[in-house]
Order: sequence, then structure tokens, then C-alpha cells
Amino acid sequence: MGNVFEGDEQYLINARRAVTDLEDAKDELDTLKGNLKKMQRMVTQEEKSINDEVADTIKERKEQIASSYDKQLDVNSAKIRQVQGKKDRKKNQRMQARVANETADVRDEINRIKAKIKTVYKQNGVPRICNTSLYFWLFCPKGADEMLRLLLVLIGACVAFPLVMIYVFNKLVFAPGDHLAADILLWAVIIIGEFIIYFIIFNLTKVRHRDTILEGRKYRDKIRACEKQVDAITNKIYKDKDESVYNLQKYDAKIDALEKDGDNISDQKLTALNQFENNTRQVIEDEIRERRNGKLQNYRTEAEKLENQVASLEDAISKLEMEITDKYEQFLGKKFLDEEKLSDLIAIMEDGSAKTVSGAIKVYMGQDEE
Repeated sequence: MGNVFEGDEQYLINARRAVTDLEDAKDELDTLKGNLKKMQRMVTQEEKSINDEVADTIKERKEQIASSYDKQLDVNSAKIRQVQGKKDRKKNQRMQARVANETADVRDEINRIKAKIKTVYKQNGVPRICNTSLYFWLFCPKGADEMLRLLLVLIGACVAFPLVMIYVFNKLVFAPGDHLAADILLWAVIIIGEFIIYFIIFNLTKVRHRDTILEGRKYRDKIRACEKQVDAITNKIYKDKDESVYNLQKYDAKIDALEKDGDNISDQKLTALNQFENNTRQVIEDEIRERRNGKLQNYRTEAEKLENQVASLEDAISKLEMEITDKYEQFLGKKFLDEEKLSDLIAIMEDGSAKTVSGAIKVYMGQDEE
């Protein structure tokens, strides 16, 4: 290449065209890269949409299969509960009948003893109140349980009842204020009154009819022993695990048949789910991907086309940059590799202010310096 500084304006025109072409190519490259990025995003979104549809459809179909068999299992379980309920009710009825039958003699003995007590009390003129549990707790207690009941009655009579009466008197009888002395006096009166009543009843009943009441005590002890015997027989029957005596075989047979049906349904469910996983699942996935593959391939083809265009344009830009560096930058410098400055240099040469490139640069620099 000759001395470019002695060249004419065509050199500058060529340089400006090269710079302009480079800028246009870079703008086009930016546009292509934007379109490529958008298309790649569309490819990714479409792939995700397809994968989501595959996953959702497979999940839905699998749940439908499981739900269908689960409904059958629920119906079967309800039938089992229904039969089990009938069995339990029938067993309970027959257990009660068994209890009644095996304790009949003991209950008859209890009724005989109760009738004997009534007869003895009536013959000796003993009041009916003397044949109550409360009377024996208060006046003829025996055993730890009756002593405990007596203690509870005494606490109620000597503490709870007086407190209630004191509260009522303070609210309805006494004027507002502190009535501690009156409260203590009322408490003492109530307790003394209770003990007076107690000893009156004691003298009128137990002292007067001592032998009859002691005989009644013995009878009540026999009743208590019989009741314990009834409880023991009842507990033994209810704890007995042998159901053969209740003739419940038909219920057991129905339950066994229903349980086998449930096992068969569970096996069918497992088989259906395995078949779905091994065969149907892939068929569903293939159908969805085949149906939506056209749109995805169009996106991929367009993305590949844009990738090729970007690569081709990047190669062209690289070559153009090398050409500008070789032909223009090393002579004009980066400062003048600008479309506007090159246009200014061309204008200087066109209006005759300079004949050569170097002259145009000198004139431009002079203008720049001003």
C-alpha cells in the first residue's frame, strides 16, 4: 500500500464506509443476540411446559387409578365394620344372657336374703330406713369402704353443711359486717344439733332393735358376698376370649370373606399401578411429547438459525475489525476512526481546503485547536 497520507478523499470515504458497516453490523448483532435469547427462553419454557404436562397428567391418571381402588376398599371396610358391629352386638347380647344364666342361682339367693331381711324387720317393727346402705354406713359400718363412706358423710355434715348454712345466714339474716362470733356459734349449734339427731336415731333404732339390726348386718354381708360372686362370674365371662360358645361363626365367615375381598382389591390395585408405571406411563408421555413436539421443534429450529446468524455475523465483524485495523487504524489512529470525524475530513477535502489526507488532518487539527 502506498503512502495513504498523500491519498485522496476516496481513502477517507472507504474508511468511513468500513466504520459505518462495522457499527451497523454490531447493531444487527445486538438485535440478533436479543432475538436468540428470547427464542432460547421460549424453548426452555416450552420444554418446561411439556415436562409439567407430562408430570401432571401422569400424576392425575395414577391418582385416578388409586382412587378407584381406594373407593372399593373403603366400601369393603365399611361392610367389615358393619358385620363386626352386628357380631359385637350379638356377642354382647349372648354374653349378657350367659351372665344372667350362670349367676341366676346367686341372684336368686340375693333376692331370697333381701326378702328375709324385710320379713325379719317387719316382724320386729324395725323402720325401713334401718335397711338402707346409708343407715349401715352411719350406725353399723363394716370394712374399709363403709368406714370411708362414713368419714365422707361426717366431713359433709360437720364442714360442708355448716359452711353452707353460715353463708346463707350471712346473706339473708345477718346485717353486713364481721360476724365471726355468730358464725362460730352457728357452727357449734349445727354440729351439736346433728349429733343430737344422730344419737336420737341411734337410740330409737340400733339400741332398741340391736339384735335385729345385727342380724340384718349379717344378711347384708351375705348379700355383699353374693354380689362379689356375681361380679367375679361376670368378669370371668367378659374376659373369656373363647367366642365359640356364642355361635358367632357366620359373622366370622362373612368377615373373613370380606377381608379376602379387601386383599384381592389391594392386589389388583398394586397390579394396576405397576402396569401403569411399566407401560401406560410411557404411552402417555410419548403421546404428549409427540403432540407438542412440532411447536418445540419450530422454536429449536429458529433458535439454531439465530445461533448460526450470530456466529456468522460475529465472524464478519471480526474480519471487518481486522480490516479496519490493518487499512485505517494504524494510519489514522483510533481518534479519527469515527463516522462524524471522517465526514469532517471528507468535507475539508471536498471544499478544497486540503488535497491530501494529511492535509485534511492538519486543517481539522487546526480547527480542533481553535
